[in-house]
Amino acid sequence: MSLFKFFRKAMKWGTIISTLLFVGITLVQIYGRFFMTKAPSWTEEAAKVAFIYAIAFAAGLAVRGAYYVNFGFLVEKFSQKNQELLQYFIWIITSLFILVFTYHAFEFLMMGTVEKSPSLKYPMTISFSGIAIMGISILVHLLNEKPKNTKMPKP
Repeated sequence: MSLFKFFRKAMKWGTIISTLLFVGITLVQIYGRFFMTKAPSWTEEAAKVAFIYAIAFAAGLAVRGAYYVNFGFLVEKFSQKNQELLQYFIWIITSLFILVFTYHAFEFLMMGTVEKSPSLKYPMTISFSGIAIMGISILVHLLNEKPKNTKMPKP
């Protein structure tokens, strides 16, 4: 199994597990509010963390599946050569943006070492790491899903 396939499988399992955790914790929260005298205080914060991780793991998979917003109706009006040029340009700009995003996500992650979560009292690095995971996931999938024409089209 290639490293990329292993990474993609880890992202899929991360998405599934964190989504199931999010749903389970939310159900505990709902149960607590309706059937207990006092709902567990940890459920809201834990659900937020599970949701952050679900999004973080799924973000790169969305790039791979081309599930992000696409303006195909506009691009289709261009010639094939201009479509390839635009696709290449968008890929470069997006990759650079995500590279900068990921760099700053790690800076943000370091800030979380001195903070504690309000109710669960764990280091905020745990919550903030979801942002870094998202950046890495998107970047890996972007670099693996280069436009078909990897050479800069000639004008």
